[in-house]
Amino acid sequence: MSNIRSGWILAWVVAGLQVLAAGQEQPAPVQPVENASDSGERTAPAAAVSNLAGLDTGIGYEDSSKTLPQIPGVLGGLGISPAFLAELERKNYLRAGVNVGAAYDDNPLLLSSGAAGNTSVSIFPNLSIEESSSRLRWALGYAGGLTVNQRFTNQNQGSHSLIFDSQYRLSPHVNLRVAENFYLTTGFFDSGNVGGVTGSGGPNGSLLTPLATERSSTTTVEANYHVALNDLVGASGSFYDLHFTNVPTSTQSSTPLTDSETSSGSAFWLHRIFRDDWGGATYRVARITFNGGESRVHSFLAVNTLNLSNRFTLTGFVGPQYSENQGLLVAGTSPNVWSLSGGAEGGWRDQRTNVFGGYSRSVSDGGGILGAVRLQNVYANLRRELVPGWAAAVTASHGSNHALLLLSPSSASSINLTSFGVSLERNVGKSVGLRMGYSHDLEQEAGLPAPSPTYDAHRNRFFVTLSYQWAKPLGL
Repeated sequence: MSNIRSGWILAWVVAGLQVLAAGQEQPAPVQPVENASDSGERTAPAAAVSNLAGLDTGIGYEDSSKTLPQIPGVLGGLGISPAFLAELERKNYLRAGVNVGAAYDDNPLLLSSGAAGNTSVSIFPNLSIEESSSRLRWALGYAGGLTVNQRFTNQNQGSHSLIFDSQYRLSPHVNLRVAENFYLTTGFFDSGNVGGVTGSGGPNGSLLTPLATERSSTTTVEANYHVALNDLVGASGSFYDLHFTNVPTSTQSSTPLTDSETSSGSAFWLHRIFRDDWGGATYRVARITFNGGESRVHSFLAVNTLNLSNRFTLTGFVGPQYSENQGLLVAGTSPNVWSLSGGAEGGWRDQRTNVFGGYSRSVSDGGGILGAVRLQNVYANLRRELVPGWAAAVTASHGSNHALLLLSPSSASSINLTSFGVSLERNVGKSVGLRMGYSHDLEQEAGLPAPSPTYDAHRNRFFVTLSYQWAKPLGL
């Protein structure tokens, strides 16, 4: 409950900032809206059904000033969104709706043999509000509902998602971003993260856990100051926690799930090299804790980010990383380790296509299965509007996790996850959406004690979601 309260506190703080900003800004001239009705009333865009329970994962855009760079994810920024250009337009809407979904998972417990499939049915009402002005942009959304499992009835329970993201211009040269994501989930309505540059304090999305109740929250605060025409300094902090309850007795390779927390802080400097190309440096410190272990990670990184209008983004980072590890070490490793951290992420989009992908190498959390890990992750995502109202997406990723610390002597020392998925979306008018898809996961564990030093688990999932969304424009 403390995580839910913290999310609402953040929302009210920024809502108060909006009131403060209202007295400082001049009314903006009304711009003509394409496809608006003759009465001047705006038409709400069709709901994006590709996101969790019909909710966006954030406001989806950065400060629109052409003189500032987009803050990359490794520095606490938004990173690359899978949305089309048309879905990134500024908007002021109150939205409400309901999602009804069904899913089939042929291996919900991630067993190597003797897996029993499970069919689940979910219903999730949702409510969100999005507002933007010349100084403040924010979005707040909540989805909550019930998942009923055909085989694992003890996992039948309510699930909740609270998503808040805001950007506030404190002064002409100072910007602040505050975001909070909270999930209490099980089964189909999960909070899995597909791909993304690691190092921003977020979750490790390259590990799977068996069917269980999962509670997680991610808090991010980032501020930057445009100190000179070609120089930007800033700082960011993040906190991510992960907790499991109601864990089945027969779990993946008998490895217990563990709660974990990751807190991090960073300071950065960016300098404009030419036009929209910014380069600089950052120092980041992170603390990863879990049952029986702790890792402190210091990163010294060179960073470069290139943005060409709002269509193309390229971010890269590289530098040394120093880890101080306390706990059960992997055989043959040292408690204090120097390593190389680095990665690159690129994306391009237009009105009908979005494609992005990347590679990263960094110390990360163990996703509740391992202790701290050295993660190498490669991923790609393609989303394309086939014809008006129809869109398809293809995703692929491979993550390699090598443990720096073990949960127990019987834990795996490394886990690889290879995933592939396809989905098809259909928007009917402005209110009704349909999404269906398939995904396959292969998780391979190694370094287990004899007589089974390796452990492989395959999983296939099929899902279909029908959504109804209602939207009301706010203001002018």
